[in-house]
Amino acid sequence: MVNKRKIYAVDMTYDVPDSEKDMATRIVLHLDFLLKAIKVCEEHLNLIYTPFKDNQNITPEQTFAARAALRRYRDKVADNFNDFKRKAFKCFSLIQPFSFDSQMVKLSKSFVLAIADIEKQVNRFIDLFGNLESKDFGQTVVKAIDNIKKEMAQLEQIIEDRMKKHIQNNILARSWVDTVSDELQEQVEKKIPLSIQLVEQRNKGK
Repeated sequence: MVNKRKIYAVDMTYDVPDSEKDMATRIVLHLDFLLKAIKVCEEHLNLIYTPFKDNQNITPEQTFAARAALRRYRDKVADNFNDFKRKAFKCFSLIQPFSFDSQMVKLSKSFVLAIADIEKQVNRFIDLFGNLESKDFGQTVVKAIDNIKKEMAQLEQIIEDRMKKHIQNNILARSWVDTVSDELQEQVEKKIPLSIQLVEQRNKGK
């Protein structure tokens, strides 16, 4: 017997229960929270990325003199990414009830691997602050941030182009009509022809 729950995209006769739609809606919501957390991480990284990239002649002495501020910055980077990981774990937890959907399982694995790649690059970045007097500190920091941004961009693509798209099209069954309707804050509904409305109004007046 074919398990219809396993093939949303193929068997269009399967009606997704409201409970599963509610769970899918929560996943999309928390994925959006995660995307916002990524933006927060990126914006904070840029506070040091831009100055070091635009000023290649910063000396080790200047860097060491700013060590207190740089270490506060490092700690905030760690805090931001810990918050990011908490939100990522929440998304992962919400996905688990859809383990009967083979596509969701594949997406979940890609999601986890992307998080692991980001964590690896962030840890390498944080380790750099143990050697502030290195003559290559500025250049190494810029390269490390580029690597983090690259991994985060790949995660964003997985979320936007694959995870959210699959959920909206195959679980929530949303179409372009739904999207336009949401943007305009109005529902598409059948209109009663004007001629029928006039007849109804005339009958009410009798």
